[in-house]
Amino acid sequence: MNRQDYTELLADIKNELAMPGGNFEALFGNGEDIKKQAELIAAVALTAVDRFYSRLTRNEFELRFQDEGHTN
Repeated sequence: MNRQDYTELLADIKNELAMPGGNFEALFGNGEDIKKQAELIAAVALTAVDRFYSRLTRNEFELRFQDEGHTN
């Protein structure tokens, strides 16, 4: 994921967390400390998901490469 995608996704998540009467507020409240912690967790989660999908893509490519009879 590039920086723009990351920034846009994090902004979407922050908007969701700040939604008055939304699920997040109903479960955790709307305190600024809670929102700040949730933003940090969301940022880490986005990074982890990006790494996970990068690895999946690489593994799929390597498997296809091997299935086509190529050697490393």
